[in-house]
Amino acid sequence: MLYLQAPIFFAFYLLLYYKITDCTLRKRFAVTFIASGVILTFWLPYVGIILSLQLLPFALFLIGLALFVIRNKYRHCHPPHPLRRTPTMNLAPHFPEDPVMQQLLQLLHEEVGLPKHKTIRLKTSLNFDLGCDGAQARQFMEVLEQTFDLDLGDYDAYRYFNPPVFDVFLKHRAKGRGEKMPLTIGMLYLAVKTQGWDTQTLENLS
Repeated sequence: MLYLQAPIFFAFYLLLYYKITDCTLRKRFAVTFIASGVILTFWLPYVGIILSLQLLPFALFLIGLALFVIRNKYRHCHPPHPLRRTPTMNLAPHFPEDPVMQQLLQLLHEEVGLPKHKTIRLKTSLNFDLGCDGAQARQFMEVLEQTFDLDLGDYDAYRYFNPPVFDVFLKHRAKGRGEKMPLTIGMLYLAVKTQGWDTQTLENLS
């Protein structure tokens, strides 16, 4: 039975390898599998025996470890910046066109969505102009942090975004934060360029 388990688990790994291309999702699967493998090995070792899958804890741990190691495999494998191929996308005159901005726009295009009927400017805000908020905003900032290895410093999500609708704990923490400030593409661009988030400096720029 053991000689059948190995190819089955390997096939399962290949399925995840080719189907999960999102970096954040890969990381979450990896952490889940690693934790499950450790738990089944040290705390619930009888589960694998009951299921006649003695390799289950070890296989989950290895699959999780492999996914974690290659979590960024597809990050830089995107096709050329789609906004440069879309004639209906309007970028303001003198809009930065360096590789950093192109990668940032690519990320915004994928995670938030950029309108074709509006001119994209440095002062275009994620929260007011692009309608990014709640869980989507949290997801975007996580991906931004990982993609650019960005130190978020004194970044305060509740200064710009509302918490996810169903997250009661975060709603309680966000109470009394007052009116939201615009978080602009220019702020994101400067933060990425300087590799750090300084709220006062970025908001003064805006």
